[in-house]
Amino acid sequence: MSKQRNESEVNKIISELEKLAGRVLKLKKESIPRRPIVIEFCGSPKSGKSSCINSLSLFLRRNNFKTKVLTERASVCPIEDKYDPSFNIWTACSAISELVEVLSNDPKKYDVVILDRGIFDALCWFNWLKDNQSLDDSNFGSLETFLTMNKWRTTIDLIYVFTAEPEISLIREYASLLTRKLGTIMCDDALRSYNVCLENTTKKYEDSFQKIEVYDTSNVTLNDVNYAVTKNILEIIQNNITEKIGYFLRDELSTKLSETFYLDNENLSNINLRYGLRHNVESNSDFVQPIPILIVTDKTRSKVLVVKKNKKTTSKESPESGKLLLYLGGHTREEDSFIEDDNSLLTLSKLSLRREIKEEIGINYIPPESENNPLCIWMRDNDRSTKHMAICYIMEVNFSRTKIKLDKNEFMTGGNSKSGVILDLTDIINREKELESWSKLILREIFDVSFERDKILI
Repeated sequence: MSKQRNESEVNKIISELEKLAGRVLKLKKESIPRRPIVIEFCGSPKSGKSSCINSLSLFLRRNNFKTKVLTERASVCPIEDKYDPSFNIWTACSAISELVEVLSNDPKKYDVVILDRGIFDALCWFNWLKDNQSLDDSNFGSLETFLTMNKWRTTIDLIYVFTAEPEISLIREYASLLTRKLGTIMCDDALRSYNVCLENTTKKYEDSFQKIEVYDTSNVTLNDVNYAVTKNILEIIQNNITEKIGYFLRDELSTKLSETFYLDNENLSNINLRYGLRHNVESNSDFVQPIPILIVTDKTRSKVLVVKKNKKTTSKESPESGKLLLYLGGHTREEDSFIEDDNSLLTLSKLSLRREIKEEIGINYIPPESENNPLCIWMRDNDRSTKHMAICYIMEVNFSRTKIKLDKNEFMTGGNSKSGVILDLTDIINREKELESWSKLILREIFDVSFERDKILI
């Protein structure tokens, strides 16, 4: 075991963590994260997982981070036989239902969501049950497919896998018990085989999830583990606030491009994106940022959802500031690149737009596979417009059956702003002076509206 730190060393570590927490909170006030960081803890019994969760949760809450711990459900599972696959089906579904509830109803309510045994934990146990002939290949395959679907893999930012040697786990288990009788899981054979399974499962899925870290706590103090985990998570929150956005080099684009063109016609659909910190990308004139946007209209294309950006979160220099927008959407982000092996501009623009639309208006938008040649808008009339290229997608909906939940942090709501309102095309045309440049080009290219001096042609 590693030696215990003296009080001076412990105080120094605590001070370091609290200073880091202060810096992260200061950053957070300047930018509203779109969703909480989600961390799952799993691993072998008595490896220090619960102790670390308790320490982390207490630290975060006392340092003013809004934290939600989704407690493990195995201890209250009504299925008695832990070798029955139904035991882990029940615990996995319980964990998922809690996670989905938190992320769907109010994702900006929390900074950190901690999952004590969840999706990856269930994968580990199902692999272990299959290795022990308690789960057949067919049912295992179905469960694996469900637990490794994109929705879960991209939701979990970090997975901690805690392990400990069986003899250490058993010492910790019985240190405060008045019995030495072994359990069905708390025995040397089961613990040893499960540790092997943890190692194999981590290797098997390490490319499927965003990040997996393994901690062997056998020969370290739990305080050292708690410090390392807490520091790591603060750094992840910091990175999430200072998001990395996608861009490509301006040299990769033809100088002869008009201000509107179609993606496939210019052979840009398979261009690979690079990623950088947002403030670095925004300030570099050699970078062009693709901005996937969605126009929400009815099937006759006579009505359009319009929005206005919130003044509190939009700089005065932005061409969108105070303007009426016929679209929603935003930057591609590095997290989108973990979803598919195909990292082409076309694929990533669709994936990013799905995320953005869910975040901005609460609608599940699925870009049709047939929409592979979207309209692009690249204006170069000023330094800011030169750095941004719109990739336009269209969603035709029945507005009477479509529930729109506008993100109040992102957009203006209520009053006479018309933000979040469905407007007739004629009403939009009459508000030409309120429209920003992309919206005018969208009217021209998608709705066949052209502004010719004071005369409007449809």
